[in-house]
Amino acid sequence: MFFRSRSTIRSQLTCLVVTCVLPVWLVAGFLVFHAYTAKRNEITGNVLETARAMTMVVDRELSSVQAALRALATSPDFANGDFAAVHRQTLELLKSYPGADIIVADATGQQLVNSYRPYGDSLPKRKNLEAVRSIFESGKPLVGDLFYGAVTRRPMIGIDVPVFRDGKVAYDLAMTFPSDRLASILGSLNLPKEWYGTLLDSKQVVVTRTRSPEQFVGVQATPVLRQAIKVTTEGTTENTNLEGTSVLTTFSRSALSNWTVLIGVPKATVMAELYQWMAWAIGGSTIISLIGIFLAMGIARRIAQDIQALVNPSLSIGRGEHVAAIDNLSVKETEDVAAALVKASELLQRRARERDDAERQLSETIDLLRIETAERLRATEALLERERMFTQQSRQAAMGEMIGNIAHQWRQPLNTLGLMIQELPMIQEVGALTRENLDASVAKAKKIISHMSQTIDDFRNFFRPDKEKVSFKINDIVAKTISLVDGSFSEQKIKIELSAEEDISIHGYPTEYSQVILNILINARDAFVELKADEPRVVIIRLFREYDKAVLTITDNAGGIAEDILAKIFDPYFTTKGPDKGTGVGLFMSKTIIEKNMGGSLSVCNSGNGAEFRIEV
Repeated sequence: MFFRSRSTIRSQLTCLVVTCVLPVWLVAGFLVFHAYTAKRNEITGNVLETARAMTMVVDRELSSVQAALRALATSPDFANGDFAAVHRQTLELLKSYPGADIIVADATGQQLVNSYRPYGDSLPKRKNLEAVRSIFESGKPLVGDLFYGAVTRRPMIGIDVPVFRDGKVAYDLAMTFPSDRLASILGSLNLPKEWYGTLLDSKQVVVTRTRSPEQFVGVQATPVLRQAIKVTTEGTTENTNLEGTSVLTTFSRSALSNWTVLIGVPKATVMAELYQWMAWAIGGSTIISLIGIFLAMGIARRIAQDIQALVNPSLSIGRGEHVAAIDNLSVKETEDVAAALVKASELLQRRARERDDAERQLSETIDLLRIETAERLRATEALLERERMFTQQSRQAAMGEMIGNIAHQWRQPLNTLGLMIQELPMIQEVGALTRENLDASVAKAKKIISHMSQTIDDFRNFFRPDKEKVSFKINDIVAKTISLVDGSFSEQKIKIELSAEEDISIHGYPTEYSQVILNILINARDAFVELKADEPRVVIIRLFREYDKAVLTITDNAGGIAEDILAKIFDPYFTTKGPDKGTGVGLFMSKTIIEKNMGGSLSVCNSGNGAEFRIEV
């Protein structure tokens, strides 16, 4: 709506160019994302391969130390308890591992030999008692975590192997060396200047690091990194390192030692090249977009001039004037529009003449319609008056029936009240009138009078018209209607049997629905009176649901309806009773209520030895 009411061709073409350039921007964005993903995958793939190779180098270094210790553990000097000879052998072995120390300890962790101290010096217990305990319990070699030496006080790494005597572990033979010995292994990676390598032990504590090892050796890795290493043996994660820098960290965990090699790459290094490419892509897209917009504005100016040239001819057509040919247009489409305007002017001139003729014919037609409408209004008013008369007659007839029903309903209570009044003096004469008898008689009289008052309320509510449709239960309406006629039905010895499958609710006018049931029941009663049969008189009312319809059937055994009048009983003023007994509008109004007012259907048929009325809503 906004474009239709305010926008110009220039702005429309500008929007068109922007729409056309939008896919270029989307493609550029996709390429940027693809470049980022490809670059990151390339770096992480290469770094992961490097981390795997370095893990193998670390495993090879640790395996060589284990092999040397296992060979020393087979020395017969252990069996002989000649630890002085063992001390000499350790010094000989350490010539191949400068900077390392070899320790022999018993099950308590007490050092028996320490190559760092002369043989015979007093030696403390080992600091790494957990490794000693593992050797004596498992009897398997162990690559320990970072610890600080009890003698050297330096960050150390220990590799322990068991020494067996008679098939049992007798001693713990361990080689310890400073953690910076492994720094040379990480240094052999020749990592780029911004990158760095780190070696973690099984507890994710830094063993050595290519950058600032003196600051971070012995420090535990960040929580994000520890969680990633716990989940998988190798992979790449984005985190903040110990220096507070955002990095992509690739790691590989050794199956031999459970140590982990990390290689960290600053995220800024990965993104630098991508940012440069992104700048070129965005700049190029912007320049192309601006050029397209400027070209669109120039083309729009030329089209706008051609369209402005069509304004005055269009106004002339609106005034009913003749339009001459329009020249000097640069766009073919506007030339076509100009030619169409000239042709339209000619057509409008001709159609103006045709319009005048049509207006004369229309005026004549309107006069005829006015006369016909007046006649139809008179017919409609007569029909409405007739329907009002039908309704009034139906209500008057129903009112007469109601008065008769009230008389039937009150006859028995009045008889009872009369007997009670006659009984009181008799009880008084015999001296049997007590306060209890008097109170009981008064209470019973009040109950009878209350019942008669309720009967008046029920009949009065019956004649109260419904103003709008409401939802109501058919079961309640049927029971209420039966209570209005049970006195007259009992007098004629007519039995009413009610059968309902369930509580069924419909939407409509409850009072009018009750009036329909009442009309049918009164017709059944009158049929029984005319039949004068001695056999049991029964009216059966059934309520059930059929598909999506609520169905109510009222069946009697009063002989049925003659076939020659069966199709006429719903006609207005049709009755088989005498003029003093009915007007013939009850069933007509019942059908009108059900079918027109409530959208249902009312039908009748002979069933067995009587008639059956069927109401569907």
